[in-house]
Amino acid sequence: MSELVKDESTKMKISSHRPVRNSSVELLRIIAMFMILAHHFAFHNGIDVNQLPLGPEKIFYELVMLGGGKVGVVIFFSISAWFLLDKTQHVKTNLRRVWIMERELLFWSLLLALGYLAFDYPDLGIKQLIKSVAPLTMSVWWYATAYAIFLAVLPFLQEGLRALGRRMHLTLAMIMLVVWGLTSFIPKTLGNSALQGVFGFFYLFVLISAYKWYMKPLTLKHTWAMLGIGVGFFLLYTGASVVLGLHGINKGIFISHDYSLPVIMIGFGMFLLFDRLNFHSRIINRIAKSSFAVYLITDYAASEKLLWVRLFNLKDLYGQPFSILRIYGILLAIYAVCTLLDFVRQALFAVTVDRNRGHWFELLWGWTSPRVERLVSGNGNDASAMGQRENQVQLQENR
Repeated sequence: MSELVKDESTKMKISSHRPVRNSSVELLRIIAMFMILAHHFAFHNGIDVNQLPLGPEKIFYELVMLGGGKVGVVIFFSISAWFLLDKTQHVKTNLRRVWIMERELLFWSLLLALGYLAFDYPDLGIKQLIKSVAPLTMSVWWYATAYAIFLAVLPFLQEGLRALGRRMHLTLAMIMLVVWGLTSFIPKTLGNSALQGVFGFFYLFVLISAYKWYMKPLTLKHTWAMLGIGVGFFLLYTGASVVLGLHGINKGIFISHDYSLPVIMIGFGMFLLFDRLNFHSRIINRIAKSSFAVYLITDYAASEKLLWVRLFNLKDLYGQPFSILRIYGILLAIYAVCTLLDFVRQALFAVTVDRNRGHWFELLWGWTSPRVERLVSGNGNDASAMGQRENQVQLQENR
């Protein structure tokens, strides 16, 4: 997986001196990214799956592929959020995470832009080419930009939630569940219009932190019950979609919209199930390190057109024998190729920028932080003290 998730890696102890990632959760990370890839196939395809004739394939595309991608995003973020909660967050540490993540974003955005430019690819466009120079600030990938903003705000968010205490925090979580969770069942309300991007991450973080800090862990039986309820709502809305389709109304499965309550129940429930297991596999951990690269490569705007409109358009697969199996075979092949490409990227980074990882950030931080503190406090001594505290924290977190 990418630098984005390295710092929030899931760990189990096999000895007091050698921590390794829990491969069960790393496997779930791979599965989540594959669900997101399948969603992108259906969502960005040259054919609008909502307009397909009613039938088993249409239901599968909408329920499993489109809905599954929303669940995948919840899972992917939940893994990071869960392990971020294990330690106190600091401004410097999180900005360093963003800095390191930006290197990977810049690598892929420039490489993809230059590659498409070299082959005179018509769907690149001058706008996309310009945006590729600054992928994080220009939101080439929405998840990366939203996650960077979340990391920058996280130290203040975490400290504020801690200051609320158990009662106020749980009350806030309940209010958010009512405002955004329950209204997500109703079209055109806060549940699916105002809650987007980074605000979705804030919403999930408040819920996950309330559960981890203050609630008794769900039993296996209760976890399966939560999953079952979430799946039940998906099936209920699928049935409603089928009935509407029989009357010529193709609205899709509304319940699979971003951060709807059933999506959260399924996504977080799956995380809790996988987190219960503990095993170690170097192969799984190795593949998981490149999961974010699969997203970066395939969700680049020009790549979307190349993959899902030109090469693997659903019009050439829909209605064919074993079409769903063929689609999943294609997606597995794409996942494998992207993973191998990222192995090359990791090898290049190992002998170049990762040899002194974060060095330029340290220099920039050392120059800017005292000046920023002077503007805030007007006290040079406070600035010096702040810099010393941040450096101590950084040393303790095993740069």
